[in-house]
Amino acid sequence: MASLEPFTHVRLGFRTRGQSDLCFIESADIVRAARKLAFDLERYAYSTYVVELIDSMVEGREAEPAIFDLTEEMLQRIDSSSEAPAPEWLRYFEMRLLTLAGLEPQLERCVRCQRLPTDDSGFHFNPRTGTMLCQVCADGSGMAVSSAAVRYLAALRNGSAKISPAASAGEIRVLLQTFIAHHVRRPLRSPALLREILGM
Repeated sequence: MASLEPFTHVRLGFRTRGQSDLCFIESADIVRAARKLAFDLERYAYSTYVVELIDSMVEGREAEPAIFDLTEEMLQRIDSSSEAPAPEWLRYFEMRLLTLAGLEPQLERCVRCQRLPTDDSGFHFNPRTGTMLCQVCADGSGMAVSSAAVRYLAALRNGSAKISPAASAGEIRVLLQTFIAHHVRRPLRSPALLREILGM
């Protein structure tokens, strides 16, 4: 039974019955055990968010090897890294997950006039459609977002961003989590845990 602890990577042998979502577990071998999470509330909060987000975005019985690999990579990093987990890790995870799920927000340019986020005039983001409009085209609608935040998210998606700019870290988090809230199957509870415990 110890092999079925939360955040543990296991190899299961199981059998199913008809169209039921229930399965009968016949064997469980630990591939990677979560070692630090039981003693570190911060790592536990991060891991809880990762697992809940996956559970809310991936349907049961879906085979998504790339999403599984991304999740295992993130959980292993949170559990085994010598450094404390950072908010940038979750932003990277969110962007990669959205891309793999076919829900990547369109952050390259204004969808009407094709203006690029090259200055500091800012944009407005529509969390329902995942698209942006520049200040002129938006006419005040949508979530205001700075050009610096847009450029960081584009770099994050391309794997070239490391640390989010302090001035826009909050708006980056709000933008992604508001967008995600429109696409999950049920409301997420772990962001509240992160805010309560870590203030993020």
